[in-house]
Amino acid sequence: MLANGGVIRARLRANALPLGFVVALTAVYSTLAIRLHLRVHTGGYDLGIFEQAIRNYAALRPPIVDLKGPGFNLLGDHFHPILVLIAPFYALFPTPITILVAQAFLFALAAWPLVAWARRALGSSVAVVVGCVYGLSFGIASAVGFDFHEIAFAVPLLAFSLSALGQHRLGSAAAWALPLVLVKEDLGVTAVAVIGALIAWRGARRLGIITAAIGVAASAIEMTVLLPLVNSTGSYDYWSKFGAGRSIVEVAMTSVDEKLGTLVLTLAITALAALFSPIVLVAVPTLVWRFLGDDPNYWGTRYHYSAVLMPIVVAAMIEALARWNRSNARRARWGIRAVVVLSSVVTLGLIPSYSFARFFEPTLWQPNPRIGAIDAALSKIPDGATVSASDDLVPQLTSRATVTLFGLAPLNSIRPEWIVVDPYSTRHFQVHRAQEQRDLVEAEGHGYSVVLRRDGITLLRDSR
Repeated sequence: MLANGGVIRARLRANALPLGFVVALTAVYSTLAIRLHLRVHTGGYDLGIFEQAIRNYAALRPPIVDLKGPGFNLLGDHFHPILVLIAPFYALFPTPITILVAQAFLFALAAWPLVAWARRALGSSVAVVVGCVYGLSFGIASAVGFDFHEIAFAVPLLAFSLSALGQHRLGSAAAWALPLVLVKEDLGVTAVAVIGALIAWRGARRLGIITAAIGVAASAIEMTVLLPLVNSTGSYDYWSKFGAGRSIVEVAMTSVDEKLGTLVLTLAITALAALFSPIVLVAVPTLVWRFLGDDPNYWGTRYHYSAVLMPIVVAAMIEALARWNRSNARRARWGIRAVVVLSSVVTLGLIPSYSFARFFEPTLWQPNPRIGAIDAALSKIPDGATVSASDDLVPQLTSRATVTLFGLAPLNSIRPEWIVVDPYSTRHFQVHRAQEQRDLVEAEGHGYSVVLRRDGITLLRDSR
């Protein structure tokens, strides 16, 4: 027993640095996400959507999401059955904060293999920089500051897989990569297939080919069979995001400056060192589909789209620096120092432009000045009720009510018992403020009576 305790303590000491990053980053990410939620700065699109799905998983039901439409099965939107892993925790703590903390932990967990690899190959000082470059990167910051998304699972899987690949543990690289096909339908072809190709190129030809084939086959089956089978339209909705009547060349040449900026920033956090490792190729398919997509949200550095790129470019940086370090050349050592300094400067310099800057805003630590009116309205809505709400109010209700987004569907088609509207919401992703107000006036003329109107918050109840 004492021997076992000694082994555990020795392992903890050996892994103190990566473990410290996981704990510290989980705390940082959770604090930001929870404070934003408590200040009512999260939305139905997307936190509410994922909570409805995970709430149903926790009750052993299909992931039906009323926010996307009556009876809408979220597995017909994107293929992410891995979300069921959060369900047991949500069953114990049925609140959106559980989901936000789960995401924070998953993002933080990705630091473990990256920091551990950097410490072994480059020493503790460089490993600390690597942990900070990943942990404070704009891609992770943007994702933490924007609700919850299934790609939270992809980030640590990529980090573990690519760290194994860089240390020539090719079987582990494949094992960590294959579950990506359960995270999102594109990852089989955009990540698993490329990792498989790199495994084959590094010597395990059969394993690499099998891994790549599984990735491509999984994406093909998910996009052409499984998603259309579950989707009520019988198709994969996201094909329409590519081209939309325009040629690929025309789409590619749209907003070139923004796309180039995304590419440059993605590489700049590694001081361009990522370009010296083949691992960076894993990022290429994701950047290609984003830049060829006809949705402007894909092109820039906001939202969650760059999160999966962060462990890729950081792993590529580590491999490049490790190779330089093995050369023992004086010029290589200077190169490592230059990369460490420049990557730190770029990463820290980007913080004011992204979500982590909110830590330095006094408002993050203060209550929402309208929280009294919001709480007064929401407290009148009983558990189990059907509610149509503004985007920012949706995740304040999804743990205890059946919620739809107000204004998204004709009122007569859903006829909720309650309507609650916040005209000052900072979140109007699907329904704009003007439309919301028009629909509110219409509701008052069609059988809904005012229960509360305070500080702009309006609560209506079906009085028929």
